[in-house]
Amino acid sequence: MTGQAWLGDVARAAVALNASSAADWRHIAACLGLGAPRPTGPRPEPRATPENHPPAPPAPSAGESDDPARPATPPPPRDSAPPGRTIALTPVEHRPPAATGWTVDPLPPPAAAAHRTALAHDPLLAPRTTAAVLHAALARSTFEGELDVEAAVDRVSRLRPLTELPRRPVFTLRYGVQILADVSASMEPLARDVTDVVARVRALAGVAGTRTLYFSESPLRGAGEGARAQWRPYRVPPAGTTVLILSSLGLTGPVFNPHRAAPGEWLATVRAIRAHGCRPVALVPAPERHWPRWLRATLPAVVWDRGTTVGRVLGTVR
Repeated sequence: MTGQAWLGDVARAAVALNASSAADWRHIAACLGLGAPRPTGPRPEPRATPENHPPAPPAPSAGESDDPARPATPPPPRDSAPPGRTIALTPVEHRPPAATGWTVDPLPPPAAAAHRTALAHDPLLAPRTTAAVLHAALARSTFEGELDVEAAVDRVSRLRPLTELPRRPVFTLRYGVQILADVSASMEPLARDVTDVVARVRALAGVAGTRTLYFSESPLRGAGEGARAQWRPYRVPPAGTTVLILSSLGLTGPVFNPHRAAPGEWLATVRAIRAHGCRPVALVPAPERHWPRWLRATLPAVVWDRGTTVGRVLGTVR
């Protein structure tokens, strides 16, 4: 397009004027401002007028010829014009689109940002028992409690030496906790629950004793504390650390997800954790009836649901 003229206008003008040669097309395009610029030289001489030239003989009428041997010239088309004249093009009719009648009322305008409030969060674990459930799942049993008098008396009565004082078992989190938090598409609806569990574990084991690593689908593909670009190959924590896995383990999410972790990846992850003297435990946001056989036989898992109790956790992980 040049100015207000289009190539379509040239075509319409050529059809209206019955342009039959390339020169006619160039002349029409130049008139519309699309061809070569008009010459800027001296103006041509004026045409002859009746004052200085005799009148020309009358031209034969349409269909007649001064030479009987030559066929009659057909009359010019109805919409044609002599050279040097232009015909105003008829504008195309424009109809606005028909109005659409909506069957429902439009939504109200959004509220101002200052008046927006976050929706109340209803966590999967019961708030009153969350701390107890997490402590039962993560604490490690060690014989560092009070003196076990009954065990000491039994050993002495059997005439066996007390090489060390027997103590009662206690559950402690002093060995630390490593959290593996899944941030894949299957765990996006539970993002606030993951944040809540991480905060609860830090409150139980302490900030210094808790390290959180984020991953997608499988820790073997990379994990890290920051952005995904900073993830590195997964490294198992020191011996004695409890590893808490917050993931659906591939049981939920899009059905045709090509990146879903295979059971073999989780089996390799659990074997690596146990080979370094660590204890894995998983919080799985799926009913136990949907758990596959490999999950039940691989690692202790707790249902991430409101109905989970401390007794149920102790019966699973101990």
